[in-house]
Amino acid sequence: MSDIALLKNKFPQAIRLSWDDVETLLWEIYTSIKSTGYDPDVVIGVARGGLAPARILVDYLQKKYICTFQMGHWAEDTKLAERPTIVFPLPEVDFSEKKVLVVDDICDEGGTMAEVANYLMPRVADIRTAVLVSKADTHFVPDFCPKFMKEWRWVILPWSKHEDFIIFTEKVLQLSGGATIEDIIRILEEAMSVEIGTHEIEKVLFDMQQAGEIVEDADKVWTLI
Repeated sequence: MSDIALLKNKFPQAIRLSWDDVETLLWEIYTSIKSTGYDPDVVIGVARGGLAPARILVDYLQKKYICTFQMGHWAEDTKLAERPTIVFPLPEVDFSEKKVLVVDDICDEGGTMAEVANYLMPRVADIRTAVLVSKADTHFVPDFCPKFMKEWRWVILPWSKHEDFIIFTEKVLQLSGGATIEDIIRILEEAMSVEIGTHEIEKVLFDMQQAGEIVEDADKVWTLI
């Protein structure tokens, strides 16, 4: 296997947010909303990342109405598109007299939230935006955001960590030519400056093995097929 030191610069620095961290940030959003007097009729969670935060905010706001639509960077041929587009639109409901709060998890460069705002503004009476984390290089300033990052970091969230770990585990196996679960965890922890549980990578390896993507040898070394 390759020297771990040679692999460290192949992965982004990251931060992890736990469910407790998320609830704390959402409570900050809630108190900020209350302090402004804004009283949304509907909370809209932008799928996929905004679904869990939107549901918790609905609870804090004690609102009944929540809905969603999905934005994505996928083109028809499954390649990434330059700009985010509507994958699944809003339901056929009249929002023209509704004040809405739009929720997403992360504002990266800001393209998604800008397109979201452009999509919704002609359809609603009033709109406010809320995100958990805004990254350093974003070009969109949300109305409510409790965490602004001064330096770019990959953000690992409870509802998307499995997908993230699959991506990074596959990269470890590609770069190393094969690794044990202990090696995978050590490389990712050292390279990304986060803690990763053994059970989290066990789930990743299980999924990748079930998909026929990896195989384990007698020495418990996992390699890509």
